[in-house]
Amino acid sequence: MELLRVSSDDERDAVRRLYPLYLHDLSQWSTHYRLDAGGRWQPSYIDDFLSREQCTAFLVREAGSAAGFAWVGGGDFPRKRPDRDWRLAEFFVAAPFRRRGIGGEAAHCVLDAFAGAWQLEVIDGNEPALAFWRRVLAARGPFAEEPGEGDTVFLFRQ
Repeated sequence: MELLRVSSDDERDAVRRLYPLYLHDLSQWSTHYRLDAGGRWQPSYIDDFLSREQCTAFLVREAGSAAGFAWVGGGDFPRKRPDRDWRLAEFFVAAPFRRRGIGGEAAHCVLDAFAGAWQLEVIDGNEPALAFWRRVLAARGPFAEEPGEGDTVFLFRQ
């Protein structure tokens, strides 16, 4: 597994191509994402995330293939609590790469990239993601879970 901080146009394009797969997956648990008349997922936050100065996008690669992505927001970032330094806003591993340890390794690498107080959310009903994050965070130390607005909020320190 290789985790790259997105910096090139090719890396941005890979994330852009993976993003609709992510929204497709999320649509199982949320009515927030929907297809428009042209077959595009709405709302789409990718342009916002990729343009924010205090947002770091990561591309996950496995054996040379684009396998997933992550976005970490710092500073003045949407839905980030004032007492948090970082928000893991998005984390995705494409289906062909799941259940092989790639997601766990990528998650640890992303979290290791920034020290401080973190938050991440998992949409209610997404039991696979809840189990994944509970395993990842339990291996790292103490964390708290709180009910959010349609999600579970995880709070922890790095």
